[in-house]
Amino acid sequence: MKKIVCFGDTITEMGVVVESRGFVARLAERYVRRADVLPRGFSGYTTRDALAIVDQAVIAEHPYSVILFFGANDSVLPDQFQHVPLDEYRDNLGSLASFVASAGAWLVLVTPPPLDERKTRSRRMANTETYALACYEVALEMNLPVIDLFHLIQQHGAWERQCLIDGIHLSAAGMDILYDALIPVLNEQIPPSNLPRLGLNGV
Repeated sequence: MKKIVCFGDTITEMGVVVESRGFVARLAERYVRRADVLPRGFSGYTTRDALAIVDQAVIAEHPYSVILFFGANDSVLPDQFQHVPLDEYRDNLGSLASFVASAGAWLVLVTPPPLDERKTRSRRMANTETYALACYEVALEMNLPVIDLFHLIQQHGAWERQCLIDGIHLSAAGMDILYDALIPVLNEQIPPSNLPRLGLNGV
């Protein structure tokens, strides 16, 4: 069976939670018996950390498609230990994308989501927006599909309360927005209808 790897930070790790309509869990349901959806979410990780484990976590799985979703931690304020400078974030993201592409996999980039400044002291919207823009630009430069989650979520009414659970991580409504944006892209890369159904004579 083909493999879809969801590689990211805490938001991806939380994507397996069925109760909050996690996007990873929903993808697993969508591709059941047709493709394996592998959760590779690592709480607190940045692109710097991702580079250290990409071979083991992603490339070794020989994925057909990879959803690359980092930036929420890279974009913390400079006085925070997780902070990755913008230029390094851009370079790291490009390197991660190149490694995945060189392995022969399709790729989708996802920008970091917006945040509610009233609920966090370590992040600022303006700073996160620069990282979201950098992610978007890397995707354009490499001719890769990108989900601009930063701006998509802000189109939702009362998004701070409806789409985030703690000012940073996605609620069920936020997960819905991400999942709905991913499906058209994945339908081009790996449409379920084109995949054989595992079982006797596909039954």
